[in-house]
Amino acid sequence: MNKTRAVRFIVPVILLLISSAVANAQTGPVSYTVTLDPKPTTHFVHIALTLDSGNASSIDVAMPAWSPGAYNIHNAWRNVQEFSAADETGAQLKFEKTDKQTWRIHRANGRRITARYKLYLRDYNDEMCYLRGPSVFMYVVGKRPYPLDGAIKVKLEVPQSWRIQTGMDATTEPNTFTSDSYDTFIDASIVAVANLDQTEFDYKGARYYLVFLGKGNYDRERITRDTKTYVSHFVDMMGGTPYKKYIFFLRARPGSGSGGLEHLNSTDMSFSAWNSHSSWAIYSRFLFVGAHEFFHLWNVKRIRPAILGPFDYSREQHTRNLYVSEGMTSYWAAIGLKHSGLWSRKDYFNNLATQIATLQSAPGRKIMSVELSSWDTWGVGDNAANNRIDYYNKGELLGNLLDLEIRHRTANQRSLTDVFMYLMKNHSLPKPGFEETRGFRDAVELIARQAAPSNADFADFFAKYVSGVEEIPWNDFLRHAGLELEEQKTWPAPSIGITTGTAIRSGGGIFGPALTPLPEGQIAITGIAPGSAAEQSGFDIGDVLVAMDGDRIESDTFERRFSEKKIGATVALTVLRRDRLLTINATIGSQEKITYSIRERSDATDLQKQIFMSWLGEKRFEP
Repeated sequence: MNKTRAVRFIVPVILLLISSAVANAQTGPVSYTVTLDPKPTTHFVHIALTLDSGNASSIDVAMPAWSPGAYNIHNAWRNVQEFSAADETGAQLKFEKTDKQTWRIHRANGRRITARYKLYLRDYNDEMCYLRGPSVFMYVVGKRPYPLDGAIKVKLEVPQSWRIQTGMDATTEPNTFTSDSYDTFIDASIVAVANLDQTEFDYKGARYYLVFLGKGNYDRERITRDTKTYVSHFVDMMGGTPYKKYIFFLRARPGSGSGGLEHLNSTDMSFSAWNSHSSWAIYSRFLFVGAHEFFHLWNVKRIRPAILGPFDYSREQHTRNLYVSEGMTSYWAAIGLKHSGLWSRKDYFNNLATQIATLQSAPGRKIMSVELSSWDTWGVGDNAANNRIDYYNKGELLGNLLDLEIRHRTANQRSLTDVFMYLMKNHSLPKPGFEETRGFRDAVELIARQAAPSNADFADFFAKYVSGVEEIPWNDFLRHAGLELEEQKTWPAPSIGITTGTAIRSGGGIFGPALTPLPEGQIAITGIAPGSAAEQSGFDIGDVLVAMDGDRIESDTFERRFSEKKIGATVALTVLRRDRLLTINATIGSQEKITYSIRERSDATDLQKQIFMSWLGEKRFEP
């Protein structure tokens, strides 16, 4: 029996040594060639990956399962087809898939192996090719599960008239770029475009480019000027730049929303093609997204939880700290826009009040902590509207609260800025990230202890509002800056606790539940509040509203007609549920919508006024 145990122990050790030898036998650099298909309407790009396999009997190449900064499994392997491999002798090599995203190539006589595959890429058309690394480039598996160490080189074969922009360093070869590792390689988007439309500016030794992709009526000069304003503020705040070149890839899209994904020295952003300047609200949101993505240069790309670098691209990377990495980046975006003068005091207060309203209207705030929201972001459930919160939202709010609390406890001698500067010095790349469970709290307490040793224990704060789900006493914190949150309730309106829309969920999608549009004029139940009359009466999400008290329902008049109902009365709603018509009665309740606003208190103390002015960059306190 002891001999059997010994054999069982020896076998894994031998396998580990073999695996290590195989990984060490491979040598860099790894090089890629990207060739655009001559017919852009096929949306195919042809990828070749070449490396020296050394004396390894086989090598593994894999598509990343996720993109850093986008915390979901994107399954980019599904767009790979016609995989093959050969060596420098021309011999075709045998290969097999070992899991959904990994290909194992068996070496023959040659050492230099080239893997080739076609990738179906919707972002390639007759006007441009937008290459976002994690969805495009396989990596060579080194010390499992991490990519092989070493420099990366990529060459693009594009139409002669096209121009290329990327955050990577150019080489002396045409259309060829290099990075020091796979992590930095795929963290630099590449855009090849027929007509390059870009503006640029310099600030403190770095060059910034704004690449506009897509037609629209947006004001390039205004966008460039305002971008330079917040860029300058953050660069000054953080003490300089960790790069010489930065690119804003700005992709114009229909609609009015904005979004983005950060990289080490660039960002991918979408914005409204035709409505960017139609209202201050839309343009202000665009500025906020840009400031958020830019501040990610420091928070998450350099300051980060230890788990987020080096990256394991093979599976989910859970962390409790996305409320810091994402939510507090939103805090710095908002406060940065205020300090740089792009937002007024009123703009900042309106944003803060809106964020408070968002959290206070989320049923999930009572059952999900912001740490759990961070951890579970990889698998958002179908009942998310009722059982979870947004770590962007609560994290931004916690940034406000912590900044005010640190300033209060230290008599305005320390702030959240000091915490992030400490993290930048001690836990930014290439140093290990901060510890998962206590790292951020420890940094907060260390900074507070410098100025207020007896007042530096934040255990209660983190237990209640980070790990816990206690309601936040907003005015206890806002009072530190001489502010007060006011609540106003609207006149009671009839309600049974439903939300409605013109599309219904019909299954999972890459970016959330897939939606199926309803025929014109129809409306369906898209959400049901816990404990509401609708829940008690048996309504279901997806029920198509057909009639109310026997009269036909139309999407554009339903809300107005329902608002005329009397509170306490009974309403009969006929719904189409799959293939059945049902009539369900519900007692109409009341709903009082709460709006929030922030005002300065007339009884603010001198310290509160000082905190207010330094926190918001104001010259005076004006109640």
